[in-house]
Amino acid sequence: MAVGELSTLGLGSQGILTNDIIDKLKNADKSSLITPIKTKQTIIQNKINEVGAIKKLMNSLSTSVTNMTYDTPYQEMKKDLTGSSISIDVNEKVDNQNFSLDVTKIATKDIFESSDGFTTKDSSLKSGDITIGIGDDSFKIDIKDGDTLEDLVKNINENTNGKVEASILNVGGDNPYKLIIKSTKTGEDNRLTITQNSDSFSNGIDRLGDEAHDAEFKFNGISVTRSSNEVDDLVNGVTIKLEKEGLTDVSLKNDNSKIVDGIKDFVEKYNTLSKVLTADTKYDSEKKQAGIFQGNSEIRSIMRSLNDIVSTTISKDSKVAGDFGLEIKRDGTLSFDEIKFQKAYDSDKTKTVEFFKASDATSGMFNKLESKLFDINTSSKGTIKSLKKSLEANSKRNEEAIKKAQIQLDSRYEILTRKFASADALMGRLNSSSDILTQMIDAQFAKNN
Repeated sequence: MAVGELSTLGLGSQGILTNDIIDKLKNADKSSLITPIKTKQTIIQNKINEVGAIKKLMNSLSTSVTNMTYDTPYQEMKKDLTGSSISIDVNEKVDNQNFSLDVTKIATKDIFESSDGFTTKDSSLKSGDITIGIGDDSFKIDIKDGDTLEDLVKNINENTNGKVEASILNVGGDNPYKLIIKSTKTGEDNRLTITQNSDSFSNGIDRLGDEAHDAEFKFNGISVTRSSNEVDDLVNGVTIKLEKEGLTDVSLKNDNSKIVDGIKDFVEKYNTLSKVLTADTKYDSEKKQAGIFQGNSEIRSIMRSLNDIVSTTISKDSKVAGDFGLEIKRDGTLSFDEIKFQKAYDSDKTKTVEFFKASDATSGMFNKLESKLFDINTSSKGTIKSLKKSLEANSKRNEEAIKKAQIQLDSRYEILTRKFASADALMGRLNSSSDILTQMIDAQFAKNN
């Protein structure tokens, strides 16, 4: 039917069969057929959005928890060094202590240099050999006619079991390139002896400076020697690096500020998630308003499983979270008593750390929370991804239902519009015939009078 005919709908029926009536009927059907599906779709989309918000909160909590499974927060020590002859590294099991270290000798390497120089690194050498002794080992390095200085360096480095290092040094002058041979490690046991049998080194390969010697220092007044400048067997958990001669006094004190900050951050993120999930799943009887996930057991199980870990983690000496200042309140949120934590930490640092981050990387509270959060939030079969997948599937089915209902509605009212137009046209013709008949009767009546 032409558009023009539809636009004049109602003329024939004198305003009885109009587009306005069709629109009102169509809107009424739309309210009963499509609007309920769209309302349901809005609820589903709101749930999808809320799942996204919950996932962000869980990501934030997961980051906080994971940070507390690393060693870093537990290794902090207040290191007070008076002097610069040493530097130190510590791990989390170091006890509070003070010590002094007076360095009188730094451990050194043996270094030899060829008296003869060469014009280039590719200078050809004359045949012969070099014998290098170190400790109980002796290495004979053969030199063939045509070997370059670089060939010799490579040969030494590849055939001395990593105990000797050779290189080429540009010292300047007419023949600037000299052969340098040194021990890879410090200490008397790594002193070198070098003999050579080659005309290329007729002036010898001689030691630079003193022979390699051990480090010598006094630890709390006790004389100590070590072959290396890195000492890790004097103080448990402390690696001492000898930098230069001189006295350094050291004070080590446990610094748990990063542990406290980490626990506070965890509690804040935990409580934020808990409050959101509680609001999403509760029914407010006063307002008669249900949370968006009220009655959803999957969402309710999230905080229940996390609370279970906090409340059931037990240390090796049978202590629980409350003994370290963490308490679960009646509303499911956490509180942190820093004073109580400090008391437990000062009493036994190792056991306190072990409760939160176990050495087996599985049984500590934060270790277990990290695993559980992964299962809930990240795993392909976890609560969050499964729920989102289910909601998205429902959303897709609703979209298809809306499209289908709209097509059916449009088709129904296209047919109805055509029927209205036909009826309107018929009524128009009947009205026209009635008018003609009325005119004829009126004309005849006038003639008779």
